[in-house]
Amino acid sequence: MNSMDPDFFHLAVALGIGLLFGAERGWQQRSAPDGGRVAGVRTFGLIGLLGGAAGLLTGEGGALLLGLVFLGLVATLTVAHVVEALHTPDISITSLAAGLLVFLLGALATRGQAGLAAAAAVVATLLLSYKPTLHRWLGALELRELRAGILMLLLTVVVLPVLPDRGFGPWQALNPHAIWWMVILIAGISFVGYFAVRIAGTRRGL
Repeated sequence: MNSMDPDFFHLAVALGIGLLFGAERGWQQRSAPDGGRVAGVRTFGLIGLLGGAAGLLTGEGGALLLGLVFLGLVATLTVAHVVEALHTPDISITSLAAGLLVFLLGALATRGQAGLAAAAAVVATLLLSYKPTLHRWLGALELRELRAGILMLLLTVVVLPVLPDRGFGPWQALNPHAIWWMVILIAGISFVGYFAVRIAGTRRGL
């Protein structure tokens, strides 16, 4: 019985992931009439449990079977959303994407990555719950600010990795990688400070 305890725990994590997503989606769509939602708390919980069970049953080397189950879920949720779209003019694929993510995280939880799956679920649910705030920030964003953010990413994920991480010059004192890190750090602090003032106002800024 003890050998089965990890499997039960991982299934519980998969179920919890589904219930977490379902609670968030249910709250966002709380004004919808009964039967007006494609997926609620119970459905998301079952999807998480399905992903967890599929992850356990397929075992090692069962990626093909897991993929087939996933494709079946994709087809089912897509049909459900098409039917909903026929009755609802304002339709979003967010719940569809969330349902698919719940399945994948449930499978991940039972395939030895329960901690990673739970962490990803919390981050994704937080992202979903901040929809109004994110939309408000995006609406207030200016083009030059967007370009500045993209430039920061360019400096960090494109330029930094290709710089040599070794010393040059007298006493090997000049390290391009370390110098660029300092450039990114200073620019990042300035970037965060700018947006802090934009969000909180000048009287709260430094």
